[in-house]
Amino acid sequence: MVGIYNGLSADAVLVKAFEKNYKTPSKPKVVENYGFVQQHAEPIELLSFIYEFIFDRATEAEMNRYRHNSKNYESGRYINYIKHGLTIVFPDDCHTEQERKEFLEETVIPDFKAYTKVLKNKGKKQEARRRLGFYVAVESVFGINLRSLWHMARQRSHELSPNGREAEPQISKVVTEAVKSVEPHLPQFYNSLLMQIKKGYR
Repeated sequence: MVGIYNGLSADAVLVKAFEKNYKTPSKPKVVENYGFVQQHAEPIELLSFIYEFIFDRATEAEMNRYRHNSKNYESGRYINYIKHGLTIVFPDDCHTEQERKEFLEETVIPDFKAYTKVLKNKGKKQEARRRLGFYVAVESVFGINLRSLWHMARQRSHELSPNGREAEPQISKVVTEAVKSVEPHLPQFYNSLLMQIKKGYR
């Protein structure tokens, strides 16, 4: 077994994977050329990173569009927001305190009243949650392999990819931070990763 079982770094796992691929002692340049530049991506998929994310339900839907992800979300079907509190994510166009106040008064508070009404009338939590909007924050644990992270960043990171300017700011921030957080674990090939992301998508 390779990787964490033998104390290998993520960089070393990639080198080992390409060594197995070509039945020859592999060097970092092989990984860069075949793995990143030529996008021979099967060995790249062997590396997965586990994240804890908090984002709204709209971003959750966007994240679910990407393959090679394993995820576990908190379930609005079982959570009682009256007991646990309701955390929300303000829309990206709510910049000022006044705009946030108006969003709370005009959208969140009426929705939450409708939510509590269902529960008071002996309704189920899974029925009540439908009264709440995409602004509800959801906590999650995500497993994303390196190939999928690379692909997501090319499409969604405003900071790292030219295509990211078209992405919603919230998912752009999430994906950008996810990429940056792997640098300590992938020091040898991190710049190669950034170079490929910088090329954008299509």
